[in-house]
Amino acid sequence: MRPLDDLVRLLEGVEREGTSVVELVCATARPVPWKLYPGENGVFDRTTSSQFYFHAHEGGAHEAGHFHTVRLFPDHTVHLVAISMASNGWPQALSTLNLWAIGDAFAPAAKLKRHVRRFRIDPRRGEPRVVRFVNLVFRAFRAEIERLQDDKIATLDASRRARPGADPFEDRSLEILSGIELDLRRRLGGPRAGVAS
Repeated sequence: MRPLDDLVRLLEGVEREGTSVVELVCATARPVPWKLYPGENGVFDRTTSSQFYFHAHEGGAHEAGHFHTVRLFPDHTVHLVAISMASNGWPQALSTLNLWAIGDAFAPAAKLKRHVRRFRIDPRRGEPRVVRFVNLVFRAFRAEIERLQDDKIATLDASRRARPGADPFEDRSLEILSGIELDLRRRLGGPRAGVAS
């Protein structure tokens, strides 16, 4: 079965239980703004040096919150992609962020792509359905996540050309450097029988 099919089946199964991935990771339908879930360290796997955590912004009416995914190093982290979650508990977008917004270190696109390909967390490290969800997003949208790394570098290069001498990593007008919207059901060919949109 394709990773996208697995991802949709997982989300549909969680829906049938009357909950969502967001509720599973936060243990509440309304996350406290800026609080990290599930705990200050999120979920991480030392074997693969992969980590994710969830949080919501105050006044973020456009989303229920988002997962940040990172590659861990002994002295820093590198952000890979944010997974924006819609109010219905389904992923709605993927994006990369500027360094000032996430507080991590810079890495070139080639290295980021390698980290994306190696990202995986053992389901025993957290709530298994949440960990499986994040892992499946990386499998189902690997090509898109890798392409976002190239788009991120292109945005930074365009900023340097437009504002010579300015540091694009500190430009507060540049938060989201690349992104795509997701519509899982449309990718599968429309609504599936018995499942509300």
